[in-house]
Amino acid sequence: MTQAVQVGDRLLTGIQAFSAWKLSIATEIKRYRMWLHQQGLSTVDLDDKLARCLRAFTTDRILLAFVGEFSRGKTELINALLGRHFKSRLFPTRIGRTTMCPTEVFYDPQSNSPYIKLLPIQTRNSGTPLSSYRRQLEHWAHLDIDLNSPQSMQRAFEEVAKTREVPTQVAESLGFEVEFLESSSKKEGYVHIPSWRHALINLDHPLLRLGLSIIDTPGLNALGLEPELTLSFLPDAHALLFVLSAECGVTASDFAIWNNHVRDLAARSNTALYAIINKIDLLEEEDVDYLPVNAEESLRRMVRLSARQLHLPDHNVMPLSAKQAMRAHIHDDPDRLDKSHITDLEMALAGSVISAREQSLRNTTLKEVIEMVDTSLNSLVAQRESLKEEHSIFSRNEKDVEVELVGLTRLVRRDQEKHSQRLVILQEGKVQLEQHLARIGEVVGDDKLEWHFNRAREATKNTLNFGVATAVGIFFQGLKLDMRRLRDELDGSRQTVDKIYQRYFQEVGATGVQYPDINIDPFIDEFGELEKQAAPYKNRFGNLLASQEKVFDHFFETLAREAKNLYEKAREEALRWCKQSLAPLMQQTLEAKKRIDEQLQRLEHLQMIDATRDQRLVSIQHQLELLDEQEKFLIEVSFRLQPVELV
Repeated sequence: MTQAVQVGDRLLTGIQAFSAWKLSIATEIKRYRMWLHQQGLSTVDLDDKLARCLRAFTTDRILLAFVGEFSRGKTELINALLGRHFKSRLFPTRIGRTTMCPTEVFYDPQSNSPYIKLLPIQTRNSGTPLSSYRRQLEHWAHLDIDLNSPQSMQRAFEEVAKTREVPTQVAESLGFEVEFLESSSKKEGYVHIPSWRHALINLDHPLLRLGLSIIDTPGLNALGLEPELTLSFLPDAHALLFVLSAECGVTASDFAIWNNHVRDLAARSNTALYAIINKIDLLEEEDVDYLPVNAEESLRRMVRLSARQLHLPDHNVMPLSAKQAMRAHIHDDPDRLDKSHITDLEMALAGSVISAREQSLRNTTLKEVIEMVDTSLNSLVAQRESLKEEHSIFSRNEKDVEVELVGLTRLVRRDQEKHSQRLVILQEGKVQLEQHLARIGEVVGDDKLEWHFNRAREATKNTLNFGVATAVGIFFQGLKLDMRRLRDELDGSRQTVDKIYQRYFQEVGATGVQYPDINIDPFIDEFGELEKQAAPYKNRFGNLLASQEKVFDHFFETLAREAKNLYEKAREEALRWCKQSLAPLMQQTLEAKKRIDEQLQRLEHLQMIDATRDQRLVSIQHQLELLDEQEKFLIEVSFRLQPVELV
């Protein structure tokens, strides 16, 4: 393979490095978790915490979302990113619309062969959300794909672009805005609508196998039709590619998609946002009779103009030719690949998306694990000092041993008293936190959530007094007020935890232990973002027509479900934090108890000093060697957990 084509594999190599890093971290978490079990240092809370951290590294995926009007070349761009490894187009392209329904592309490890699953458009009448249908596969049409047969692939993928003719009233009842639909050339009063509501495509591909997933949206009408796309799928994306065409720049319909469904996502810290000016090869064709610099200057002007129109940095507006990139992959043509500029996008995605995901995992989950390992290391240091002290006692004469025996007995008793104090502090602390747990359940309980839903449903029915927009606004105000009350309750919980830690340090003398913090403000911001994302829909139903009632009900149920998920996530996070805030003290207490048990065992040997002096010296040396091995193990785990630069 040529060097130019190898450089273009930056996206693959970046995701490979990210996946390998996650796997290595997961391996170290498993090793440390097993070590705690073997040493008798594991508790239910500690094990649950490590299990949660492990899930974060084993279930993480990277989602790319392609958004834009039809005929912008989104399908060919997906081909360009995925097709290099097959040296052919995965998805057929032609003039006009090739994708009529939202389409997800991913790897399904449970399947033995590629497939397409298609959800009929009629399912919109049921009001059942897409997320529920994903668990009800009997409603989906299933088509097998033969990647070795272009004809088989062509027939299968053509299904995604199929339409059907229905009366305008039927289209409106399904939620379509008729003015955006193609009218029938044969039947007056009929329009074309997609045959399918959603498509799932499973492919065994190197990028997809490593955890990359892609969602392709077919245009403004589809985004307006399925609230879940804007309220759930797009916010979950780690990179959003807004695809434009060099033929026309940013059109009115492009602006509609940008303003209603994309723009606000730029404020989300976990979403990298790029505007892709596709089809730059057309500019070169237009300027074939002129100096080549004209095409380059035209392209630079278009990038600058598009960046200003969309309020994006110039480097986030990327011109390319997906068509040239695909041809370069097919013919192994490095010069054409270079002209396509596809590698610029691949490198940008590899850098921004992977760095953001690695940073997120590093600053939260990985930090927690490292702190736990450090606590275990500190415990081993204390245990070694105790063993060295005992070794020193056994190395002296018998009279000195008797004196030291008295001193060591007092030391053990003092440690036992401290341990009793620890248990008292922790028990009383748990009782205090139980009260906070109960109040958290009251502040953001299921009853409160249901009350908000019922009030919003009643308000939306009375459109003369409230209006849809006002009712939805009141709904979100109530949810955000609950979040602020939750924040206040957690502030009180944090003060309680601070006092418990201060008492622990003062009475027991331990230091250097910190508890993880919690911040509810991001959840309040998330509700604000969700309300912004809902704006195009609530404005659309400002004057609710009878034919739109079913569609509005679907919108509100989708909105309510997303709000419910966020509300419950905030509550679970608060409850989990409250339950696990004392986990570092519990870990230290458990390890201190293990040291006391070992000290008591050593005292028994000291009392039989004459018979066991030499044996005990050997035993202590052996224990010190074991401690060295354990410390080396934990140091190795800690080293391997340290963050690294992946890109």
